[in-house]
Amino acid sequence: MNYRLCNYLLLAAFIFIGGCDKGQKSTQTSPSEESGKAATVTPQQKPILKNETLLTIEATVTAINQATRQVTLEDAEGETLTIVAGEQVRNLAQVAVGDKLKVDYLQIIEIKVLEPEAAEVGVRQTVAGERAEAGEKPAGAAVTETTIVASIEAIDKEKQTVSLKGPEGHIRTLKVRKPENFENIAVDDKVMITFAQLLAVKVTEK
Repeated sequence: MNYRLCNYLLLAAFIFIGGCDKGQKSTQTSPSEESGKAATVTPQQKPILKNETLLTIEATVTAINQATRQVTLEDAEGETLTIVAGEQVRNLAQVAVGDKLKVDYLQIIEIKVLEPEAAEVGVRQTVAGERAEAGEKPAGAAVTETTIVASIEAIDKEKQTVSLKGPEGHIRTLKVRKPENFENIAVDDKVMITFAQLLAVKVTEK
């Protein structure tokens, strides 16, 4: 879990970067904007960021290993991708080379800076899924959501850095690339990072 927690804490840098890659949608708002009201930014309002990535692949099965549940796909451009079909994908034995699959992948990252008493440092993960009924075309979906709360241990405006302490006690120092956010954060504030992934797989043609 150490490696994963470190990666999630690094995602907190998005609060201060405010940018996004191609194919992603990123927004940084104040609490009043999030509730649908007109925003009036004050020093008490904490940064909020939400980043979404949606990817849909329609591809042909070019190889399948039933023992390891690995499925190799090739899209219309000839690009290949190998995925592992989890137990949520029922009736995998019905999948064969040449079948057409549709894969939907959604990733959501939401990061909020909270008042010190608003949350406790910790980590929580939930996993849910659904799958096709026996005899139906192979299909399945899985949702994983991880929420991590870290605390701001130090702020260095001169170096433009913030140090976060995660649930396991490790401290990571991040570069603040949006200096205006220094006005809305303080030592002992909490940073809540929610990372959700949805993967849905369905056979469209056999």
